[in-house]
Amino acid sequence: MFQFFIGCVVGLFAGFMLFVALIASEQLDIAIATNTVIAIATVVATIIHFSSIKQQRKDRIWDINKPILLDLSHTLSLVIKASEFFLQCEYASNCLDDQPDDRDKPGAGVYKDFEEKQEYALNVYKALMDKELIEALANAKRISQNIDHGVTEHGIDLVTAYEQQINVYRGLQEKLDYFIAEMSGVKDL
Repeated sequence: MFQFFIGCVVGLFAGFMLFVALIASEQLDIAIATNTVIAIATVVATIIHFSSIKQQRKDRIWDINKPILLDLSHTLSLVIKASEFFLQCEYASNCLDDQPDDRDKPGAGVYKDFEEKQEYALNVYKALMDKELIEALANAKRISQNIDHGVTEHGIDLVTAYEQQINVYRGLQEKLDYFIAEMSGVKDL
């Protein structure tokens, strides 16, 4: 954005210098110069108008998506912390490591709360969110269900399951954070 602004300033300066040079050489009539300036001003006003409409649309989409995206991000970070806590518990029981601190123990219903927010985003906000983010949410849900199925049906080691789930959730969190930054306009600053 800053480079665009600098380019506009330099372009206006160069254009003004060219305009003054043409008027000084008397090859340009004042009526033609006036019409040219009016045409250029109209083009600039049109560009500003379309840019404003685009920004207003982006702001409306952000206002619509903000509550669910921030809630989803918060519950996802809680799920990652809970998975890391339970992974540490598994390490402690299998490898005789130190038990994690009970203060870090996640609250009851952390996973259920995230699943509810995830379902809500997939079912209700699907039309309002980025297609790539919806696919990432659905993919993370599918992989998480496969991991749960593998643990209950096929006896996959809990350490492996927690590690896989943490990796899936961290990938989802990266995409969610990027989308939030993009939609909120933080990337434009």
